Amino acid sequence: MTDGLNVERVSYSVEETAEALGVSSRMVHDYVKDGSIGHFRMGARVLIPVDDLKAFIARRRQPPKT
Repeated sequence: MTDGLNVERVSYSVEETAEALGVSSRMVHDYVKDGSIGHFRMGARVLIPVDDLKAFIARRRQPPKT
């Protein structure tokens, strides 16, 4: 809880990342396991840094067709 503070997110849970990407949590876990998407652990939680999520998306983007 932020108690009304305006706090910028620096990471997302696996479930939040899956929802943002429109994929399953299992798929995000697979990306984490194979090193496709950066992560860190806080106890048992796996967290995806916002910058790593943006970099992952940028690497996966296809150039526009002309």
